[in-house]
Amino acid sequence: KNKKKNKKNKEMAARGALQVSRRALMNVEPPVFTRSRFDRRWNMMDEDRVKWYNWNLACIALTAVPALWMYTVNYRTSEETQILMRTLNPTGQEKIKYDMKLYG
Repeated sequence: KNKKKNKKNKEMAARGALQVSRRALMNVEPPVFTRSRFDRRWNMMDEDRVKWYNWNLACIALTAVPALWMYTVNYRTSEETQILMRTLNPTGQEKIKYDMKLYG
């Protein structure tokens, strides 16, 4: 008796699960249509456009990093360079010649 009862309960549970899934499959949500030309749905083209803008922004930022670093870096060879330039050439009219053998 118990075996028959358990089998019957399992069949009823399976039938109930099938009915629930069948009802879920029959429920089709209607598409949302636009209400005006200014109110539109989000689609893949908009998502691709956002990705494209973000990639462009990242590329511009990465390109700007070396330029900003070169703008702010202290490219003088020593602290005394400016003092020596002012001492040797205070008016800025003379051309200072460097010994190129020193730089290898």
